[in-house]
Amino acid sequence: ALIPAHAVETELLGSIRLHAQKHVLAHLEDSNLKNVTATAGSLDPRLQLKKCSIPLETFTTTSINNSPRTTVGVKCNGLNPWTLYVPVTVSAMVEVVFSKRALTRGSLLVEEDLELRQLPLNKLPMNYLSDSSQLVNFELTRSINAGVAVTLNTVRAREIIRQGQEVIIIAQASGLQVRMAGKALKKGNFGDLIPVQNLNSGRTIEATVMSDSTVSVNL
Repeated sequence: ALIPAHAVETELLGSIRLHAQKHVLAHLEDSNLKNVTATAGSLDPRLQLKKCSIPLETFTTTSINNSPRTTVGVKCNGLNPWTLYVPVTVSAMVEVVFSKRALTRGSLLVEEDLELRQLPLNKLPMNYLSDSSQLVNFELTRSINAGVAVTLNTVRAREIIRQGQEVIIIAQASGLQVRMAGKALKKGNFGDLIPVQNLNSGRTIEATVMSDSTVSVNL
């Protein structure tokens, strides 16, 4: 068959959709996503975009992570430039922390009280959590029933050191360890850096909270 001299080669719509899908999959950074797929929406078959003289480029103006829907820009910067915005739907499963049993307000969370369940990306609760180990030494700000997602707005870090509390200062230097009596000058949670007064010398130092009775400092 003869092709008319005026015919212009056009960009395949399937290729444009594929570029949009690949962009989404390449820019997902959340390691908690499982069974991820990206599906570009249908494009108007009447579109006649000239074949790009150079490789197509893709971009987004918003974050893709944990969004079940996004829009990807596909553009040609060749001799006949054009830009097309392609809607893309993301499907994935995400691990979410749930309570195994009913827990009362103020309960100190332990891993035995929690479990991970997989939810579809488009069913995620606001401020969900995916790592139960990160909730150790956290307490509930309100009571929750069994089988409820544990979210950021239902927990807070528990103060394990109170302001004015006597503590043991563990000082380490050159492989040696020395213990001294001290007083916390500020409340703190595990891992916090707080000011502590050495009760022997009266000197104030910055020490790391290690437990409900000890702080650590490197000399």
